Amino acid sequence: MSIAAYAAPRAKPVVAVKTAKIGDGVSKYGKKYLNLGTILDEMEASIQKNRKFTLVSRKKDVLSDIREEQEFAKSDLTAGNAAAEGQIKNANFLILPTVQDFKFYRSSTPVPNLDSKYIRVDSGMLEVNAQIIDTATGGIKTTFYLKASFGTKKQVVNSRGGVPNSVHFTKMAKKIAAQMTDQLVDAVYPMKILNVKGSQVWINRGKDGGLKKGDVLKVFRPGIELIDPDTGENLGSAEEEIGKIKVTRVNPKFTTAEVAKGTEEIIEKGDIVRE
Repeated sequence: MSIAAYAAPRAKPVVAVKTAKIGDGVSKYGKKYLNLGTILDEMEASIQKNRKFTLVSRKKDVLSDIREEQEFAKSDLTAGNAAAEGQIKNANFLILPTVQDFKFYRSSTPVPNLDSKYIRVDSGMLEVNAQIIDTATGGIKTTFYLKASFGTKKQVVNSRGGVPNSVHFTKMAKKIAAQMTDQLVDAVYPMKILNVKGSQVWINRGKDGGLKKGDVLKVFRPGIELIDPDTGENLGSAEEEIGKIKVTRVNPKFTTAEVAKGTEEIIEKGDIVRE
């Protein structure tokens, strides 16, 4: 009787997010309403929800609490070493966000011929540059450019002034965080062809990958590695576009797609897929 062998699951890359810095493009007015804590919370929540990474916190209050628990573990009041020193995981990738631009304002214009009536519109924009640092080498793996905005419909109100509701900022932070996680997944886990059967292919991306039915994706074949002759740095590999596929179904953990006519015999398992 044969026993099926299963490969042990690989350890997930460990990721940590630092609190965003504020770039020169943010005005003094903008800094008053820029909530860096919300941006960090949404980025961490998005990465954790994705489940392709192990998230470790670099929040000062969390690390302080851990340190306090470690000190408690060394006391006579504990029976084990669950909070022993030296057990915090190091991050494989460190995310360093910088808010490059931020707008959050309300405009109010008087309604003609009506006293104490104003037309109000709330608007905002959040632009973040996020560097991904490979902690093993200290090199910049990639840089993400993330942007979100909002604008409300015109409202007739009885007063002018004030600022938009903070819920709009939270929604922008969520969008920024989702963009960052999608790009992080693409950088660490490129979309690839899992299997091919006739004109149907399977991709290693599910509902957490941002794909939807009807999306047309390009398929590439990895080529030779490109090495910088001056620095010896590996710049990646040359890629050749070999075909296109159309998403037919998005499952929780994988996606099926149909190969464009004429390329059924070209696309192979392991080929790279890009949006």
